[in-house]
Amino acid sequence: MPSTTLYGILIPSTNIQEIANKMARNKLKDRAVYQVVMVFGWVCRLLPKKWVMSLGTAIGKLFYRILKKRRQIALNNLQIAFGNDMEEERRRELCKASFINLSKTIIEFMRFTKLNPDNIWNEVSVEGREHLDAALEKGKGVIVVLTHFGNWEFLSLVWGVLIPNRATAIAFPLKNELLNAYVCRNREHLSLKLIPRENAIRATLRALKNNEAVGFFADQNAGDQGVFIDFFGKPASTSRAPVTIALKTDTPILFTLDIRQPKDQHHVYISPPMYLKPSGDIETDVKEYTTQLVNELEKYIQKYPEQWLWLHDRWKTQPKQIDL
Repeated sequence: MPSTTLYGILIPSTNIQEIANKMARNKLKDRAVYQVVMVFGWVCRLLPKKWVMSLGTAIGKLFYRILKKRRQIALNNLQIAFGNDMEEERRRELCKASFINLSKTIIEFMRFTKLNPDNIWNEVSVEGREHLDAALEKGKGVIVVLTHFGNWEFLSLVWGVLIPNRATAIAFPLKNELLNAYVCRNREHLSLKLIPRENAIRATLRALKNNEAVGFFADQNAGDQGVFIDFFGKPASTSRAPVTIALKTDTPILFTLDIRQPKDQHHVYISPPMYLKPSGDIETDVKEYTTQLVNELEKYIQKYPEQWLWLHDRWKTQPKQIDL
């Protein structure tokens, strides 16, 4: 059978053809998805906000019905968080509301190009701007802990306007390159700069040295590399990066989130700065300060449970059991 070498591996030529065909199909599929998103985005920008938000509610209810796997993950997460203190009917209501919030978030994201540094304040209010100013006065930059709450995508615009050309965030690229480029353009629309994940540490340190704000999403499963923090009473693998970098650079931390308001207005909250005091035991410090941040998020989830992204498998990674 004819063969060829790919990256030093001997592969039959028939397999090479299959791989090439699959890559071509994937690119065609990616382009088709991108075109659908572009058309849908155009419709979202064309119609009045009230109409597309109603559309978002309808799409969210549809997704709740047809995305069975994500619906079950969300219901399981709600069971973990609230246990028997919450009736099953209430859990299903919150699950559906989370789908609706996600759908509205996507639609609002597609309308970002309609916003500018002036008219954005017709949609968003900010609480805690003075905390951001106080943190930056130290001159060592600031680490911002972001959460998938309300419309978290609004944070990219708000921070870009609050401190023009001084706000950055770590980016996790999408597999669809065309769609990824579109998402990046929207997030960077009002001056926020994205840091590619593969260059995150070096670029983060450079940004902090320039007294900029660097955002980290730290409320999703961090896998085997995370630190286990009790979240609603159950260990959850949580990113150690924000606190670890803050400890090593003497940089303050801010916790921020977006809260969806009635009539789909938004309120962005910025916490007072958290100034870390190293004890000499890095692991103890990482766990202590990360726990404080997780507790802050838990407080807001308790207050607005429908606004957190329950669809993510937050408790997927669990501590390994040690056999005695």
